[in-house]
Amino acid sequence: MRIRLCVVAALMSLGCGGALAADYTLGDLKIVQPWVRETPKGAKVGGGYLTITNTGSTPDRLIGGATPAAGRFEIHVMSMDNGVMKMRQMENGIEIKPGETVELKPGGLHLMMMDLKQPFAKGGEIKGTLRFEKAGSVDVVFPVQGMGAAPPGSAHSGH
Repeated sequence: MRIRLCVVAALMSLGCGGALAADYTLGDLKIVQPWVRETPKGAKVGGGYLTITNTGSTPDRLIGGATPAAGRFEIHVMSMDNGVMKMRQMENGIEIKPGETVELKPGGLHLMMMDLKQPFAKGGEIKGTLRFEKAGSVDVVFPVQGMGAAPPGSAHSGH
């Protein structure tokens, strides 16, 4: 009995890094591991992350989205300019070429959810919709990871 309890406790501890995100398919597009980071109380912005693979033979473009959790939903990119981190909106979205995988992650391409209705709480979920130029729209769920969380599946996730 004691060994069984230890095994159950060990298996349960493997999931301590937060909820695993579901994967989604929209036509030739594969959307993998959407997630957001927990936001501090009073924050008005939150970042969303995921990976998109185009398995088809024609390009498509992520052009926007929406979430009831925020007033605005935009696609942004962060970059360094003379030692200064800058962020700007990708007004034309992000092209996903045939056979290409595009990763939206902290410090690079990402979704920016602005005018948050309430903070994103670790362990919760944020429902949203992604809009693509050709494939249309798909509803996704973004599990909320901790404030300093690394992308799911990375060497540092869950720490």
